[in-house]
Amino acid sequence: MKYQFEWQYSDDPSDLDESEPYIHFVFMLRFPDMPLGRGHVAHFCFNVLQNPENTELGISVVRRGFLKCVPYSKPIVERFVEDAVASAFSENAGAEALSILNEQFINSDVDFSNEFAGELLEADELLDLIENTFDGVARGEAITLHQAKVIDDYGSQDEFLAAAKNDTESRWQDVPDSAIAEIPGPFYFLDYAGFRYYIPAYMCWAARNYTEDSSDSAAFFTYLAVLPTVAPREIGRGLGEAFDLKSFIDERSLTHAQINSIFHFICFMAIRGELGMDEDQYAATQKWRQASIG
Repeated sequence: MKYQFEWQYSDDPSDLDESEPYIHFVFMLRFPDMPLGRGHVAHFCFNVLQNPENTELGISVVRRGFLKCVPYSKPIVERFVEDAVASAFSENAGAEALSILNEQFINSDVDFSNEFAGELLEADELLDLIENTFDGVARGEAITLHQAKVIDDYGSQDEFLAAAKNDTESRWQDVPDSAIAEIPGPFYFLDYAGFRYYIPAYMCWAARNYTEDSSDSAAFFTYLAVLPTVAPREIGRGLGEAFDLKSFIDERSLTHAQINSIFHFICFMAIRGELGMDEDQYAATQKWRQASIG
């Protein structure tokens, strides 16, 4: 299988904060014989430990996605990786070669969403489920949508107080589509009550508009709002498995029926919305599935 290798990113150790123990690398494999779309490229990332426990001279994989190189040398790291890729593809077919490389480095393009295909609802079923399980949720004194935007924009206290006048609806079902499109990612700036009030409006919007959505609008940000936030350099550190779903649920006072709605929303957006599901999202979604059952 023909491939083209491209280095895409690497940290400069001299610029790293002393608290950052890793030097992060990203490389891409492009398969020119594969049509454009899924499978045409594969992105891999890994980290080199700045202070490995084993200080024996040389370079090796300490564990999946983490290398040591003593003394550190970027050219040595790059040559080690390029040789590993060449060896994998010289001795194995394409899929097997990628699997072998994923045991050493981390293939961030692996998609686990199909494991939830059996629990996928159609859009109208999902909309009915969300409507029924969140009906009656009130905003009360929670932070409003436009107030969340003021917080995001580092606005003043006067602007924050005035922004509430832009949110006059009394039911989440009446949150205007125009407001959702204008403020696609409010969730990190809402309090827990505001999250519980607005999340069904955003999930419904996403279920209706996913075919026309993009990676910087409401469907994408709503999907991320119910899953752990994992930066690219943190892939492989087990943050998805460490996601404290119980606290997430308890803080937002979600009922069992609402948990079930969110789980099915995740499945829908991963598959129908084609957002996919990486390994951290997969670990978290397994927790949502278990919570929806229990």
